[in-house]
Amino acid sequence: MSKLQAFLENALREQSKKNSSHLGDRSRYVGASDIAGCPRKAVLSKINPQPHDAATLLRFSRGHAAEDLIDSIFRAGGLTPQREVELSHPDFPEIKCHIDFLFHSRASGRFHVMELKTVGGIPDAPYEGWVNQLHVQMGLLELNNPGAPIGGSILAVDLNAGEWREFNSYTPNRVLFDALITKGRHILASLKQPEKAQAEPGRLCGSCDYRADCPAFTEGAVEIPGEIRTLAARYLEKTETKKALDRDIRELKEEILGFTGPDFRGLSDSFQVCAFEVGPSETVDTRRLKEKFPEAYEKVKKERAGYTRLEVTRVEKKAAKAAA
Repeated sequence: MSKLQAFLENALREQSKKNSSHLGDRSRYVGASDIAGCPRKAVLSKINPQPHDAATLLRFSRGHAAEDLIDSIFRAGGLTPQREVELSHPDFPEIKCHIDFLFHSRASGRFHVMELKTVGGIPDAPYEGWVNQLHVQMGLLELNNPGAPIGGSILAVDLNAGEWREFNSYTPNRVLFDALITKGRHILASLKQPEKAQAEPGRLCGSCDYRADCPAFTEGAVEIPGEIRTLAARYLEKTETKKALDRDIRELKEEILGFTGPDFRGLSDSFQVCAFEVGPSETVDTRRLKEKFPEAYEKVKKERAGYTRLEVTRVEKKAAKAAA
């Protein structure tokens, strides 16, 4: 690592502390993002925090930069939202939230909560964790402002692509809020007994510092969470579409070659069609080489990096019921 890189990483850590200073000591309370995620991770991150690497700190900085950018855009348009508004539960003050942008109309008394998310690609729908975090914020706001009309939205911003999308029209849901507060109280209680913290698999498990010994992954088959089921369904749908497209392409190719033959060049107003023969080539039968000339094989073989193979297949309903 160069001196400049070392300097930048140290400076980045200091900047991250400064940017998060308004959150206070997160080990002493349960935030909306804690409740929206995995209880086990929330508990362990408070009692056994792990240092963030430079890549994670850069993502945090990207989020803060996006907040400043969106704030300046709002103000350029004449809006003056409150930022990082802290609210606590009146009965459980250790449960808190920090609202990214809070709008308040003095004329109507209406509040609007906006949660900002920086992403690398705008999702088709908001993630469940985002929605739950917003509901914690709206619920706490409602408890602190009884009777006031409240709405909420999530603004997803992809800075690299220069795109954004708002997921709007959320309103407080007391049933969901109460369930989320119960989850927050479970996290609070588990701070004294971390072994009782429930594991809740989700899309962020891949970056969790506490996954290695997580019971959700070490005790039998993993129950696939809703967000991953949605992703897997989309993956399967696109894979099946690709197979169908490949089949259609092969059929179209054969039909066109039936007209062109192996040596053809044609032109229309919109495209050019060429057909030509590709001569035979040679390849090495590695299995036969290894069997007949093992010494030569050992001298010429080359290691190939492994990779992770993903298979998503449909489960017949009858088989799924039998397995259950």
